[in-house]
Amino acid sequence: MGSAAALLCLLLCTLHLTAGPPAKPHYVVLFPSVLYYPYPGKVHIHLMDLDEPVRVTLHLASSLGIPNVTLEAQGSDILQLNWPRFSNISTPPAGVHEVAHLHVSIQGGSLQVSEQKKVLVKAPELGTLVQTDKNVYKPRQTEPPPYAPSAAPQVRADASCPCVQDPSGNRVAEWREVSPRQGIVDLSFPLAAEPALGTYIIEVEGKRHYFSVKDYGVPHFEGLIQLPDVVTEKDEKIPLDVCGRYPSGRTFRGRAEGMLCQDHEHIFWEGSGRICAEFKGQTGRNGCFSTEVPLASFNLTSFSETSLYAHALLLEEGTGEHSPNKSCMFVYETARITFENNDEFYKSGIPYTGT
Repeated sequence: MGSAAALLCLLLCTLHLTAGPPAKPHYVVLFPSVLYYPYPGKVHIHLMDLDEPVRVTLHLASSLGIPNVTLEAQGSDILQLNWPRFSNISTPPAGVHEVAHLHVSIQGGSLQVSEQKKVLVKAPELGTLVQTDKNVYKPRQTEPPPYAPSAAPQVRADASCPCVQDPSGNRVAEWREVSPRQGIVDLSFPLAAEPALGTYIIEVEGKRHYFSVKDYGVPHFEGLIQLPDVVTEKDEKIPLDVCGRYPSGRTFRGRAEGMLCQDHEHIFWEGSGRICAEFKGQTGRNGCFSTEVPLASFNLTSFSETSLYAHALLLEEGTGEHSPNKSCMFVYETARITFENNDEFYKSGIPYTGT
């Protein structure tokens, strides 16, 4: 009997200790310290040890023209309230911000709360990132070089159009009315059959990204100089062509520079005594630079100076690679015509003939 009474007393004491006063209600309100307007956001409310559901009200008061927002929900556990996106309200300029007031009200039988907290409301400053799958492409690759300009969190509707510039600064591609999906735009730029070699620029929203087009074919290219075999004193100008040729047959793009000199040694002189005519310019669609050198540029009265020498150098567009120096010679002479089997006498009014 004594043992039974002791056990009952222990149980009663235990029940008395565990059956204390009910736990007080607790709550936690979680919200970001910065709200990016006009984008949606979330506020989490954790409610614990409640006897009955309560009403939660959030009110955001702003003075920047942002509408005052009031959100309400009921529950007794975990609540999530979503700030709406105000699509009909214009976004404040980037950099504009305000310290607004967020009022939290929780009303119920067991919990009465009314608090006010400060929160920073600002317009996001959009950033732009441009990437390509690699930095160097080949002219004859089968896959076009894709690139993905992406903006976080999104690209503005009035954003400038993405464009591509070739090594000469010419705009070779442009995309209009580009709409990002989840802040990312995937575009591709197919290279031409014979693209200009060098560095290309992708530009969007003031940001620039660079990629290169290089040809690693060997041999690369060779330079050719084309001149007439003979020039007479009746000719006023000397036609001259400097051409670049690839083994693959594609068109050369670049610049040609050189000189046409009266003496071979004059090419390597730098003094005032040499007699040379310099030339330079961009190659055309046929891969050649063509010009005409005035014959008056030279002193060809002396019989001992009857040869002219051309020296040229080709610079490839974009890469700056050049061809080996090329020289050639042609002869300036006075034309002479002789007749064989000709008439013995000249008769006035009758054409004089011969072979």
